[in-house]
Amino acid sequence: MKKFVVTFLLVPLLLSGCSLNEESSSEGRPDSTNEEATSPTNATIITGYIIDKEKERLLVVEGLDESEFDITQQTVEEILTIADPNATWVSIGDNEYNDFSIGEQVKITVDGGVNTSFPAQASAKKIEKVK
Repeated sequence: MKKFVVTFLLVPLLLSGCSLNEESSSEGRPDSTNEEATSPTNATIITGYIIDKEKERLLVVEGLDESEFDITQQTVEEILTIADPNATWVSIGDNEYNDFSIGEQVKITVDGGVNTSFPAQASAKKIEKVK
């Protein structure tokens, strides 16, 4: 009888926990069907300085002021240590790659989500220079 009562109480609890987890896991993901998550007001924006360039991608650090680092005197690794964890490799189109230089401040609208490795990784939907 005790097994029946315990099972009767645990099954609804487990089922409700699973459904709550499913709902919360889709919140805020740009690729989800949640209309709020895909609206332009919830788009991920990265604003920072380019500290490195590789084929079709830029390494951008956020949350730093120009006075906190010197791209001509410090290595990329030293700047990453200062910026940790606010650095992102942003993939851009090959035709845009030459439009941007190391040391420039940029504002990037992310296309999709951000991979939270270090440095993080993302694809640019829109990228513009900040004056």
